[in-house]
Parts: sequence; C-alpha cells; structure tokens
Amino acid sequence: MDKQLQQLREFHERFACHIKETPTAELPPGIGEVRARLIQEELDEYREALAAGDIVGIADALSDLLYVVMGTYLSHGLQDKAERLFDEVHRSNMSKLDQDGQPIYRADGKVLKSELYVPPDLAPILIDDSE
Repeated sequence: MDKQLQQLREFHERFACHIKETPTAELPPGIGEVRARLIQEELDEYREALAAGDIVGIADALSDLLYVVMGTYLSHGLQDKAERLFDEVHRSNMSKLDQDGQPIYRADGKVLKSELYVPPDLAPILIDDSE
C-alpha cells in the first residue's frame, strides 16, 4: 500500500489536489463533496461494466475506484495510518465468523456479523503519533 500511496502523493502534488499530513475530518469547502462524487462516478462505471459483462471496464472502474479512495486517504491525512486501519478492519471482519468458524450469509450473499463480532477499534490508531 505504501507504493500506491506514494504514487497518489505524486499525483496530488503534481495536480494540486488537497493533501493533509495529519488525520482530520475537516476539509476545505467543496473538497469532501468532490471526493464523494468521484467515488460515486467510479462506482457507477463499475455497475455499468458489470451489467455489460465488460471485464476491461470492470478492471478500469475498480482500479479508478481504488485510486480515488486512496487519494481520499491523502485528503484526510490518513496515508501514514492506512495499513494499520486496514489491518484493524480486516481483524474485525474476520471476527464475523460464528462459533464453528463458519460465515453467516444474508439471502443476497452479504456476510453477516455473528455474535462473536468485534467492531474495529480505529480511534487508537488515529491518535497514535508513533509513526
């Protein structure tokens, strides 16, 4: 993830996109809405490519979606914590397994939380200045 975040920093610096060095929920006026709109546009492109059975379009949309989401990490100053945040969300998601180590699914295939689920604890990562 570090390589990709460095590539995104290069893009953001070259194209004068907003970068924050420390975690923040506050963005300059309009920046958050632009980021959300870009994410939605790429998600819509994914849906279109999926409906068309277009694997090249799917790969393009997913790559662009990842690019925009990771760029949004930079906008919020989360780049130095991205891997730890992801690891914590992964740990939490794995706790969705039931007592027999099996997943529980909703009718549409979505993985549900078991009684063993433990939500991610992201706050300590965000306030840890040791990085």
